[in-house]
Amino acid sequence: MPEPKPLLEVDRLSVDFPTADGLFAAVRDVSFAIAPNESLAVIGESGSGKSVTASAIMGLLDSPPARVRGDIRFEGRSLFSMPGRQRRDLYGRRIAMVFQDPLTHLNPVYPVGWQVAEVGRIHGMARAEAWARARELLDRVGIPDVERRMHDYPHEFSGGQRQRVMIAMAMALSPDLLIADEPTTALDVTVQAQILDLLRDLRTESGMALMMITHDLGVAADIAENVVVMQHGEIVEAGPLDRVFARPQHAYTRQLLTDRSEEYRSLRPTEPPAILELDRVCVRYGSFEAVRNVSVTLRKGEILGIVGESGSGKSSLASAILRLREPSSGSIRYHGRDVFALARAEETAFHRGVQAIFQDPFSSLNPRMTVLKVISEPWLLHPDVLPRDRWRARAAELLGMVGLAASDLDKYPGEFSGGQRQRIAIARALALEPEIIVCDEAVSALDMTVQAQVITLLADLRTRLGLSYVFIAHDLTLVRKFADHVLVMKSGEVIEQGVAEEVFAHPAALYTRQLIASSPVPDPMRQAERRRARRLNLVRDSDRANGMPA
Repeated sequence: MPEPKPLLEVDRLSVDFPTADGLFAAVRDVSFAIAPNESLAVIGESGSGKSVTASAIMGLLDSPPARVRGDIRFEGRSLFSMPGRQRRDLYGRRIAMVFQDPLTHLNPVYPVGWQVAEVGRIHGMARAEAWARARELLDRVGIPDVERRMHDYPHEFSGGQRQRVMIAMAMALSPDLLIADEPTTALDVTVQAQILDLLRDLRTESGMALMMITHDLGVAADIAENVVVMQHGEIVEAGPLDRVFARPQHAYTRQLLTDRSEEYRSLRPTEPPAILELDRVCVRYGSFEAVRNVSVTLRKGEILGIVGESGSGKSSLASAILRLREPSSGSIRYHGRDVFALARAEETAFHRGVQAIFQDPFSSLNPRMTVLKVISEPWLLHPDVLPRDRWRARAAELLGMVGLAASDLDKYPGEFSGGQRQRIAIARALALEPEIIVCDEAVSALDMTVQAQVITLLADLRTRLGLSYVFIAHDLTLVRKFADHVLVMKSGEVIEQGVAEEVFAHPAALYTRQLIASSPVPDPMRQAERRRARRLNLVRDSDRANGMPA
């Protein structure tokens, strides 16, 4: 039986960007093809050229200044020589894309329902039909209370919910090819599993092809049949995913697939003093109670992991800890003092001692400031920490700690990939040598090798400096390896808490078991077995919850 003709062909694609130091080769001689109904995973570190390749396919690179060579063909027709009107009609209708950063790709002044429906209207769908299609899609990607939430704006959704809206927009016209650039980065594991199941079902129903760009090897193992491994803008290995994951040929692929569990371990303190105490903390947004009666103690040198789905209250709790939002009731004490009753001098000490790394680095970094100014800004606010003549040298040291170079100091945030921007945010948080760092999905945008480096760095800093972390993450495997104590949150409440090893090894709550079952592993065969078991166990757990025999 002859092989199907490729739907998409990337032929010797090269992309260069002009810089002050000459041309930067972002992509070099990249070639691959995607057949109808095929799922291809493109994996590699931040800056490996994955997203640049996707942007070239979607016609999103301005040329000039970018210099693009080679060819990209869809159903045998060159996208580069196709008339602009035909190419615009192709994008959205037959080729669609889900971007990594939903907040910067959703219009803040329009409700999300209007934005999803707009895709259909632009391509000739009647207004009522487009609105009905938007409602169907938002419901299918897991947006709760769809009728009401269609009228809400992007800022009223969590990061994971915004990503679901982006996926709904991409699927609006049932495209032949969906390019997904880190589509599950901001999603918790249960919603991630639902989205991957949804993409799998859509491929089965429509024959849609999928190009999945991801740094999560578990996601690649769960969704893809074939894989392309990229490093420094080049393809270093490609082939069937089962073969590549089981018998990687290139040293870089073997490095990606290496289990770094032991790197996350560090000497844990014994009987340390309490430095942060939360007592029955509640956080309200108008009539909505985002956090309800959360009590927990963080000790010196301890890592507190907080896990749960998007909208579970994790980030709202972090905002209260950071004094960004006062609790509606309950108390938060730092070294025994109520953080919302501090004198001015005590406030300054608190803000120096408690730093944050936020989920979205594009929003937390000023695009008009160089990396040097971004990292140096804390020293400007706390001038007693470091003399000005040492700022550049110290900033270069901090960049080195998170895997960037001193030459990056004079660049702007927009010149970096999403993962690289997050590394800059981590370097800034370390600038004041704080006592507590609140990490709100701080490593979710990082590829596996850099994630291992950053987590190892955080563990080492905890050991050397006695740092404590509030570590919010949807990656349960990472939390299990990294955290000492864990809170499992759902709908604003703590469902389960305790020593991390014990909670993950013997989860008492049904919800915790569902989270663990939904977390992907980088092994295609094990992942397929886990997916079948997860679906079966969810049915059994649901039956038990409803009083039915197993």
